[in-house]
Amino acid sequence: MPKFPDLRLWLFRRVARVLSQKFVQKVQLILTAGSELKSPFVPLFQRRNFLRGLQTPPFDGLRAGFWKRGEGKIFGGNSSVLLGHHTRVLSKQASCVTALFLFLVTPCAWPGQAEDALNEGLKLHEAGKPKEAIQEYDRAIKANPKLVEAYFNRGNAHYDLGENQQAVNDYSQVLRLNPKDAETFYNRGNAYRRLKKDDLALKDYTAAIKLSPDDARNYINRGSIYFDGKRYEAAVKDYDEALRINPKDANSYYNRGNSYLAMDKKDEAINDFNEAIILDSKLADAYYNRGIAYADLGDQEKAIADFSTTIDLQPKNANAYYNRGLAQAKAANLEAAVDDYSEATRLNPKDPEAPFNRGLAYLRLEKYDYAARDFSEVIRIQPRNPDPYVYRGVIRVYQGKDKEAEADFQKAYQIDPAIKKKIQPLVEAAKARAKQKLTE
Repeated sequence: MPKFPDLRLWLFRRVARVLSQKFVQKVQLILTAGSELKSPFVPLFQRRNFLRGLQTPPFDGLRAGFWKRGEGKIFGGNSSVLLGHHTRVLSKQASCVTALFLFLVTPCAWPGQAEDALNEGLKLHEAGKPKEAIQEYDRAIKANPKLVEAYFNRGNAHYDLGENQQAVNDYSQVLRLNPKDAETFYNRGNAYRRLKKDDLALKDYTAAIKLSPDDARNYINRGSIYFDGKRYEAAVKDYDEALRINPKDANSYYNRGNSYLAMDKKDEAINDFNEAIILDSKLADAYYNRGIAYADLGDQEKAIADFSTTIDLQPKNANAYYNRGLAQAKAANLEAAVDDYSEATRLNPKDPEAPFNRGLAYLRLEKYDYAARDFSEVIRIQPRNPDPYVYRGVIRVYQGKDKEAEADFQKAYQIDPAIKKKIQPLVEAAKARAKQKLTE
């Protein structure tokens, strides 16, 4: 005798010989289709991360299959829904056949192995134990190789563990069994993104959009792929759609603002960052990128204010200190610029740009020893960069160290022979300035 849940199909076929072949086919179809019905999707995680100003939208976790909680659940679906179909099919059949059919579709008193394993896997997964959950999903799949929800949730567990190829394999199995599952296309697209297979992720998000055109997440993720591929107009269109669906999503305004900023449409970018900030006053990256836009437009006051707010929200953001230093320097606030560059260097000691620009600020302040020290540090970090040699040479001219200055200039020429013509006016101006100081 076959194991549950095949028992009901087996019993039905044994007694169905008295029925018409057409009726048998209809009821068999219903019983088989019942196993494909899904109970409501249950989200597990909400993740939001930023990578260079781009959102990675939330990945949604568990989806229920067999649930023992509550009444009327059968084959991952709702028995009242199934019985609606059954009633239409059986309306003209004998009452004894109806009674037999209701017995066959009513949950049996004992659970199946697949049901037990899936439910146990869901519990473990919800408890934050994806490795243990995978073992239960494996057991469920072994008991029922066509159990879609087991593959789906096992894919989620692999994804949570960073096992992205295994996640892709499970999601692909779901789509083989159910090729119209928008949620699985979305999840597989996320896994492909992690594998840096953006072309495949793009196809999956597009497929998800066709199946579920009112799910904003698909547009957001596809927009981020377009952004990464420098297809900014396409990214803007996707964020437009995301905002059509959810006009109160700060992240979509923020992402569209990034796209406009990349297209050099700074006014449109600022408008979107404004909307993002209205909706989420603690969205630090929106202040930061709006500060970049203001700085590019030459409005250093507003740029400084935005970088300051970013620092208030993210006190360890080295880039915010660095960019505020640039804005302070452009506004001729050199001492403030030095302070910001110093903090950026403290937070990120391997970044050569902050000490380089601090050296320039010290040069303008005529603090030559400090400036020389900064350019020497940049040379240590980037020994093949000719620029710090040039500026250290200029400083040594001011200090009257002509031999050391000439050695620095020669080193810069050696690294980049083409630089000689570019820096010659700077070198001559430095020498003239040094002579003038001697005569004063």
